[in-house]
Amino acid sequence: MGMKDRRARHGLRRAATALALGLAVGLAVTAPAPGSALADWESGQAAYERGDIAAALEAWTPLAEAGDARAQAALGSLYIHGQGVAVDHAKALHWTRLAAEQGDVTGQFNMGTIYAGGLGVERDYAVAADWFARAGEQDDAASRFNLGVLYARGLGVPKDDVEALFLLSTATIIAGDPETNLREVGAAAENYAYVVMMTMEEPEIALAIKRTREWEEEFLRRYLLQRFRRPPSGEALAPLPFE
Repeated sequence: MGMKDRRARHGLRRAATALALGLAVGLAVTAPAPGSALADWESGQAAYERGDIAAALEAWTPLAEAGDARAQAALGSLYIHGQGVAVDHAKALHWTRLAAEQGDVTGQFNMGTIYAGGLGVERDYAVAADWFARAGEQDDAASRFNLGVLYARGLGVPKDDVEALFLLSTATIIAGDPETNLREVGAAAENYAYVVMMTMEEPEIALAIKRTREWEEEFLRRYLLQRFRRPPSGEALAPLPFE
């Protein structure tokens, strides 16, 4: 997914979770499909943005049924929030899981929030942590934030302040890109990081900072490479994990 696609579609809400302090963040989706599927997705997105949820559902449902992960994640989000449809946790879980299992970052994030919040399922922080970790590996700031909170509290994972601080710090870095429109997530992650640091020893803080700086170097390398390199004539670049 390119940054242009992310900016264009940030209005569609993800599931919110208490772990993320109730923040709703934009939909990050997989790379666009070619041909008519892309046209159908974009027509649904346009309908959603003008508030015509019925038209968005009409455009996205056939795509979701055909296996389009973007559309599956979008339907799952609508059923979670009850936008244009009745809240239906069973349908939300169905579509969200299909998207998540295809590697869709929004589907993975929403699976995490479904299990963290007990939305139609038994609350299970271990399962939530697994889904947040998968999305976090795709450099999803909100997922890293939530996973950091789980490590700080020892919910579903062993309590580990170093890991928590690392995840919260990297979430702040990702959210710092103004094109992602995630300032609230970045600010919340930064504030929570300070809370975690208050009970840590200096060597632990130093280790977390070292890991963060090493991660940041690789993150920036990929980011700049995507911005400035040019593909050979007629050849498209493969999307980077965080786009």
